[in-house]
Amino acid sequence: SAEIAALEAQINPHFLYNTLDTINWMAIEQEQYPISNVVSALGKILRYGIDNSNGIVTIADEQNWLNQYLFLHQNRLRNMLQCDVQIAEETLGLRIHKLLLQPFVENAVVHGFERDGGDCLIRVDGKREGEWIVFTVEDNGVGMSEEQLQDIWEVPDAKRYAGQRIGRYAIRNVKERLELLYGDGCTLRIESAVGRGTCVTIRIPWE
Repeated sequence: SAEIAALEAQINPHFLYNTLDTINWMAIEQEQYPISNVVSALGKILRYGIDNSNGIVTIADEQNWLNQYLFLHQNRLRNMLQCDVQIAEETLGLRIHKLLLQPFVENAVVHGFERDGGDCLIRVDGKREGEWIVFTVEDNGVGMSEEQLQDIWEVPDAKRYAGQRIGRYAIRNVKERLELLYGDGCTLRIESAVGRGTCVTIRIPWE
């Protein structure tokens, strides 16, 4: 309802940060260091996501956020999730849109967890290829059919696509941000097959 939305909007992010910091110190005083690590990671990713959420950051900042984000999921899934983040050192100082990879990493985590048996695997790569920076996010989740891949770029239908393989709104947002920043000088490709996982590739100019 409008009343609930208004109340939620009144929650100050700084109140949330300070509360998490208090919980963190309580855990440290009780020598509950694993709890402290989780609370600290949660505070960092929330602060990063809320503060200037559409800003420009270094690739190093994005890598740090990814490591904290995946650490939380690994704790939640009790180490059933295996993650490999490999970002080339020569790219770390370059600047990109904040949370560029977030929708794809989140999707990989959610659907990797749906596997029946075996480990859930997520690999994130970032490297230079000639005049391009190429990011890939790959998982061994349930994958998508050709029809689902085509549907991603169609006009959203909230009822029809509730709970679909990838958050369509988030992906469209990433695509629009890339086009605003780079025009035609970028590509976003999604490759997938049912039962064989998904691989997302983002290619942007080296600047």
